[in-house]
Amino acid sequence: MIEQFLSDPVAVQRMRASPIGSQLDSFAARLTQLGYARASGRDRLWTLSALGRWLRRRHLGMGDLRADVAAAFLTRHSPARRVRRSDQATLRLFLDHLETTWIIPASPSPALSPILQLKARYEAYLQHDRGLSPVTGPRHWFILRRFVRGRFGEGPIDLRGLTADDVTRHVLAQIPSRSPASAQLHASTLRSFLRFLWQTGVTTTDLTAAIEVTRVLNACDQSSPVGRRDYAILLLLARLGLRGGEVVRLELDDIDWHTGALTVRGKGSIRSQLPLPSDVGEALATYLRRDRPRCATRRVFVRVRAPHRGLGHPSTVSTLVRMALTRAAVNAPMKGAHVLRHSLATDLLRRGASLADIGDVLRHQQPNTTEIYAKVDFTRLRLLAQPWPVGGAR
Repeated sequence: MIEQFLSDPVAVQRMRASPIGSQLDSFAARLTQLGYARASGRDRLWTLSALGRWLRRRHLGMGDLRADVAAAFLTRHSPARRVRRSDQATLRLFLDHLETTWIIPASPSPALSPILQLKARYEAYLQHDRGLSPVTGPRHWFILRRFVRGRFGEGPIDLRGLTADDVTRHVLAQIPSRSPASAQLHASTLRSFLRFLWQTGVTTTDLTAAIEVTRVLNACDQSSPVGRRDYAILLLLARLGLRGGEVVRLELDDIDWHTGALTVRGKGSIRSQLPLPSDVGEALATYLRRDRPRCATRRVFVRVRAPHRGLGHPSTVSTLVRMALTRAAVNAPMKGAHVLRHSLATDLLRRGASLADIGDVLRHQQPNTTEIYAKVDFTRLRLLAQPWPVGGAR
């Protein structure tokens, strides 16, 4: 009933007397069914009230209403202002209502563009597989269209080639400038879409965890010396799978800026040389240039406050990780420094790497140490670690 959205009896009477008035009560009921709030539904009924007056002035009835007539109404009934998207959406919804109730013949369905086909599949997934309201899909798509267009532009959309790097770049570009509530909505919407792609077989890898590791990295306040130091530490854990103790023991001479390599002192005093990813190198260089205090120690990471000495114990790194997980509201089953190392291993296994390869990456001395990753519960434990793009000197 119209009265669900409008309380003015005179306005309600005028609406019902218009050329489309006989269908406004059933349309109002549909708005209620679709979950429209009172203010939003009222706005849509006022648009249809203007449509009714416009039809009467042109001696047109409901049977004359077609997509082209609705388009003419939008462009002519109020030429002094721009056409609102909400008005366009209202008329599309009203025409669909008239077609489904057999008031007017159905319009021939135009061929959908690839992005609209994707939108339709995703909205059907939300409604039928997830049991969500029909209004959820359009709300999600307002966010997701920017992600899809940002990755593929106006060209062909091939989501099979979507990578964790694509997700990370988008999140890094979009999330930091948003309010906490908006950032949370953006991340949860993108996570839902990536889960849809994986569950429907479009992508072969669950990319949702790329959002989580990016949120953990973004939890560092890079406007402060402590935040920039912690950001560099988290990148070493996430990209290279370093242990907390290995981060603590890093020294300035271990970084070869010319070749883009990092020497790591592992268990048993064994030294390994790892490629230095470009983003890790940039974070290290920023910290060393701007924030590391001048002091006698050769350790890379030192206390911000006096006494300026190297971080004392691997537990310091674990505390840093726990704080970042808490700030990012990421509920990981493990809370210490090892969670990101573990994540790198499980991600490599899901990508098809052998246990021997994973053992080499993590520098395990005993093969049976790596066997734990064959039993990993991926749906609970995996946070995505990035691939290793080898970087040069910075």
